[in-house]
Amino acid sequence: MPKDLTYVVTGGYGFVGLRIVKMLAEKGTNIREIRVVGRNTRNFQPPDVGDKEINVYAMAGDVRDPVRMSEICTDADVVIHTAAVVDFLGSMSDDIQWDINVNGTENLLQCCENADVPCFVYTSDTAVIGPNSRGDPIENGDENTPYDTSRPLMTYNRTKAAAEKAVLRKNGRKTKHGKTLHTCILRLGSLFGEGEMPVIKHILDNGIDLFAKSQPRVGRKATKSRLTYTGNVAWAHLLAAKRLLQSPETVGGEVFFVADDTPVGSDSCIHNAIFNPCGIRWDDNLVLPLWLLYFIAFILKWLSILMKPFYNFVPPLNREILILVNTNFFFSYKKATRLLGYKPLFTWEEAREKTAAWFVDWKARGATFQSDHITL
Repeated sequence: MPKDLTYVVTGGYGFVGLRIVKMLAEKGTNIREIRVVGRNTRNFQPPDVGDKEINVYAMAGDVRDPVRMSEICTDADVVIHTAAVVDFLGSMSDDIQWDINVNGTENLLQCCENADVPCFVYTSDTAVIGPNSRGDPIENGDENTPYDTSRPLMTYNRTKAAAEKAVLRKNGRKTKHGKTLHTCILRLGSLFGEGEMPVIKHILDNGIDLFAKSQPRVGRKATKSRLTYTGNVAWAHLLAAKRLLQSPETVGGEVFFVADDTPVGSDSCIHNAIFNPCGIRWDDNLVLPLWLLYFIAFILKWLSILMKPFYNFVPPLNREILILVNTNFFFSYKKATRLLGYKPLFTWEEAREKTAAWFVDWKARGATFQSDHITL
């Protein structure tokens, strides 16, 4: 593998991107430079690189900007593209989601082609597969499990699927000066770990006191899903980049589900197991019968439509969320083990302890987040 590599991580100030940057600094080899790209750099703190001679640069940039991204990609060896708008509530317009998630990805791929970047790792989502709008389940599926994707649950699913197609089209494409661009895709499910966990940030954004009382449960305890620890997700990205550099003919153009050995169970049950030490918990039972929650979501949807000419009301609950958290939907990571050499770097016990400890300290520091969590 070449020495003195330069990595670019888009969305590098976000929940996943920041952990990848830290993992590159801790576990990466033959790295000269890490370029951390996001909308702004004001809250970025460079990771500890120890005694390694690694330069870490915070770079403001928007993946939709061809000039800026061409500058950032110049002389880079690997681009890890995590930047995206993740919107399950409909708070952002369809146009914005398509512009960032699809057009931004296509622009970045073109910049890689122009700048002779040989390796492109795309951070995708199991939402590309589903659940679909019927809530059809998958349990321990793999990359070849048949599933009806003709009825995507929400716009976010459609944008990630379209971006994946763009990434796969570019695999094997000749770059401007005769190199070959190799691409691969990692699909992630729901995540947990240290930092701005989306589920916690969503609660705070809605003005709810995390510690005053139990959070309402809208997903059945019997639902089977699997959360994945961000440390293991970051490790999978490092392995994917390494394999693309070493044996692109093996992993180029491939799609991988990434998970770990976190117990299978409902999201709320796993969150309780993680957050009880710092005083955050979810109700043991559904806040209301499921049929009534669907009815309330229906009413809120029509209310948002009626209010749209006057006010952008974003319902805190919708049908899509209810399907998502009440559908058995999780995947195996065997293909990632076989082709990437991936095995979880952290056990479930280690991941839970590290996450809980971080949030105990976060609570002591005032329980606030600094960024707006949109990484371009």
